Amino acid sequence: MRCDAARNRERVLAAALELYRERGGAFTVEEVASRAGVGVGTVYRRFPTKNALLDELARPFFEQLLTTAQAAHGHPEPAERLEVFIRAMAEQHAIDGVRSGRLWDAAVARPLRDEYVRTLGLILAEARAAGRVRADVEPYDVGVVVWSITGLIDATQHAAPVIWRRYLDLLVDSLRPGGERPLATRPVTQGDWEDLVAASPVLRLG
Repeated sequence: MRCDAARNRERVLAAALELYRERGGAFTVEEVASRAGVGVGTVYRRFPTKNALLDELARPFFEQLLTTAQAAHGHPEPAERLEVFIRAMAEQHAIDGVRSGRLWDAAVARPLRDEYVRTLGLILAEARAAGRVRADVEPYDVGVVVWSITGLIDATQHAAPVIWRRYLDLLVDSLRPGGERPLATRPVTQGDWEDLVAASPVLRLG
């Protein structure tokens, strides 16, 4: 790829990522081209459809997600791995603000996504075996907990940019065993999670 073509590709991806951060998937290829300072034809030559562009955004997102999970799984204390993972996810969102949303069902990301879910299951099983998490918490429950705190980060980032840390502590503590009451509904399944992503105006906008 020529240097100018490579630069244009990076500009297109950077513009698409900015728009995705701002609106989820609710943007057009024309808006990407305008933000990148290139012609619409330049975008289409590299990404023939908007979905192809979103697929390209999905790959590094899920690579980072998997890296975060694997790093937590490599923590020397198995009992601490779940908390390390949740806190790392919150910190990462506070830095880059990217949600999975429309990227979750990208075909190119499916192997990375599946390995991430598998790794999270291992982390949770180890925390449960160590007595550090209540027995009725399932992997997709952890996803909803992370979703909750990232939503708070987004909502308070300008008015109170560090307040989320207090509520992260409360959420992490709520996962620990000890006098807990039975949960009101069954655990979130993979199908439930995919339905939530598809229906949520926050997680999926297009």
